[in-house]
Amino acid sequence: MSEKNPVTDTKKIPNELKLRLQGKLDKFEKFDGKNGPIYESLVILPAPDEYSSPHRFSVKSDRQIDKQGASVDIQVSIKSRYWRDKNTGKSNYTPELWLDAA
Repeated sequence: MSEKNPVTDTKKIPNELKLRLQGKLDKFEKFDGKNGPIYESLVILPAPDEYSSPHRFSVKSDRQIDKQGASVDIQVSIKSRYWRDKNTGKSNYTPELWLDAA
């Protein structure tokens, strides 16, 4: 029998966008939000080869993921934030990565 991995064994829900990130926590910042603190962490993934630059992702969460420089293996949800430009009236949709609470 194979062992179950909680990071990869998730229930499949249509249109639920989740990713697994494995990398190094480069830095984080803490902001005071309306509903409590928000942490924005920069996770750097290993480069695919020696000639490529590593991918960098900003992950938001309600808690500190880990200490700076730590190796992390996390699951994130992709969410879209909606806002309207006051000057032009144009609607904007900004994708954001949030640490998955599960």
